[in-house]
Amino acid sequence: MRTERRGERQRRRFKVSLGTAVSFTSDVSAGGFCTETMRVFPPGSVIQGAIEGGGKQVPFVGRVVWAVPGDCNVSLRGKMGIAFDNPCPLLLELLLARGAA
Repeated sequence: MRTERRGERQRRRFKVSLGTAVSFTSDVSAGGFCTETMRVFPPGSVIQGAIEGGGKQVPFVGRVVWAVPGDCNVSLRGKMGIAFDNPCPLLLELLLARGAA
C-alpha cells in the first residue's frame, strides 16, 4: 500500500471560493494548492476562502506564493499558488483523502 508523503502533490480538482470568485484546484498538497482564476492576487496577499469537495465546504486562510496573470481580452485565466496558514485537520482530511473529489 502506498502512503502519502508530507507535501506530496496530487492532481485533484476541488471547487475553490475566493470571495465572490470561484475557481478549481489543479494540484493540491497538505501545504497548499494551485488554481486557475480570472482574478489573480499578487504574491504575499492574504487569501481567505473555502474549498469544496465530497459534499463538504471547508474554510481556509493562506497567502499567495506565486502568481501568473491571465489575459481577460482572450478569456485566459491566470494561475496562483496558495500556501495554507495553519490548515485545520478537516481541510487536510478533505484534500488528502483518496477518491474524495
